[in-house]
Amino acid sequence: MIYSSKKYKYVIVDSHLNDVYDLQRLISKYTNYTCVGVARNREDAINLIIDQLPHLVFFEPKIVGNGAIKSSFSIIPEVYQYLNSLPQFIAMNASTSYSYEAIKNGVFDYILKPLNYFDLKKVLIRFENKQPDGSSICLKSFTEFRFLLAEDIVYLKADNNTTDFYLKDGSMVTSFKTLKYFETDLPNIFSRIHRSYIINVKYITKIHFSKFQCSLKYTNKLVPFSKSVKSRMLDIKNLWLNGDFEGFSPHIKFT
Repeated sequence: MIYSSKKYKYVIVDSHLNDVYDLQRLISKYTNYTCVGVARNREDAINLIIDQLPHLVFFEPKIVGNGAIKSSFSIIPEVYQYLNSLPQFIAMNASTSYSYEAIKNGVFDYILKPLNYFDLKKVLIRFENKQPDGSSICLKSFTEFRFLLAEDIVYLKADNNTTDFYLKDGSMVTSFKTLKYFETDLPNIFSRIHRSYIINVKYITKIHFSKFQCSLKYTNKLVPFSKSVKSRMLDIKNLWLNGDFEGFSPHIKFT
């Protein structure tokens, strides 16, 4: 395993719960994908997408609402009014009846139900191949957008409902988003090791297992890690020892 791929958020829009469970079960094999919500009608779907800003939306073209069958394609132009960047929409249905409508609405892909692992895998490969490399992250404040290169971020620290980004050059940038928000947006090279900290794992220089702390390049601060993630820190140690960690510090020590 190499920590290199980006993490993605997805939403499901479907009034058939069995199909929702099937998709969640299949996609759970991909640990870099996180379901951030399920909507069973058009209105809830629009609100969920605007609130969570997912990368992917899996949707059933026809959903049941108030005893009637309604089209969910209208969700796409609706959310376009509010978002600068649209998620990719993937239609799911038991037939190809809605494929023409899907093409007209710019849907990324179309999967036939019942879902199967290989069809889903092909879609996710296509999706990831079209994504940027995830080397930067956008911080939005009340007055500006700021882009940080992932490689410039040493660690993140929660501060109530804000998050402080500590950078290689010694500076600190604050975002008005919670640590949990960034946990799913950062590349996999970042790991949440404490309720208040996410670290760039490739900058670890020493892991103090006896003190539940780790040292990082570019800072003198000892960052704590929770006892509950000790096994994760052991995994990091083993990855380094096996030479599987891309870009890992060559001088890491373990105590």
